[in-house]
Amino acid sequence: MARISNEEIIKAYRDTGSIWKAGKILGIGGQSVHYRLKNLGITLSNQAWSKEELDELAELAGHHTITEISSKLGRPYNGVAMKISRLGLGVRYGNNQKRKPPRTEKYYKANVLAYIEELKNSDISLRQLAAKHNLSLEKLVRAFQTFDNEFWMQYTKDKAVLPLTNCPYCNSAFYPLSKKQIYCSRKCGDESRTDASYFGGRRRETVGLAERICQLCGRKNVKGLSSHHMIGKENDPDNEHLVALCPGCHQIVTLLGGRSFSGDPEVWEALIQLAMIRKLGHDSNIGGVYVSVDLEIISKDKLNLWEEEI
Repeated sequence: MARISNEEIIKAYRDTGSIWKAGKILGIGGQSVHYRLKNLGITLSNQAWSKEELDELAELAGHHTITEISSKLGRPYNGVAMKISRLGLGVRYGNNQKRKPPRTEKYYKANVLAYIEELKNSDISLRQLAAKHNLSLEKLVRAFQTFDNEFWMQYTKDKAVLPLTNCPYCNSAFYPLSKKQIYCSRKCGDESRTDASYFGGRRRETVGLAERICQLCGRKNVKGLSSHHMIGKENDPDNEHLVALCPGCHQIVTLLGGRSFSGDPEVWEALIQLAMIRKLGHDSNIGGVYVSVDLEIISKDKLNLWEEEI
């Protein structure tokens, strides 16, 4: 693709009045348009979200990371994250994903199906079955749900002491096996209590959590994904700004956010250079790495203008 000239970028921006629309016309990301215009000293207007932008945001949310979306729309990372949260685009209710059984031989499909047959053809209880084969009751139930959920639903229906109900945390339908059973599983109960105590009951609103996508590295189907308070829990008492990060990225963001150099572009440039040189050190053709970092602190007043509802 031919390089787009500065004149073309300026004209597209002035014709449309929107970084995002200019990028659409030129076939490049909004972030690239923003970067070029800023370097050219062009004054940028504060744009409210257009209907077209909101439609594209709804289409992209859940399939792309916030970094990718902000690049396409030419808007700040935190502005995109806040808009996704406010519109509920990062929330997916219900537990429609199959729970994977643990990777141990006892819970392989053939063994689990054998346990089911034993449960069907004897008077043994579920708890007795688990004890007999030295199994975790929680893991055994998860394996039943994975390999033969129809059997599990019928079994719990036959043994249930209460009618079909929905789990208050994951919204999955289940038959309670005792009057004390509130959640569909112990895992949901534990997560619900942690959610209530640390996230004010809003953990499931975390952007990218239901889709299992790390909002920094972009990896999908990540295990151990956690909710990260973007501005720190101490600055977010209502737990409004949550994004999903994988364990490694969460550790990096937390560590770097506490370093004294976090406001110095030159140190960030050196850090990225060191990281890339270490990564590419085996390549004899690499003579060096050039990095340019431009930090801009956006005031709340300016951000509020960007985030103005239409």
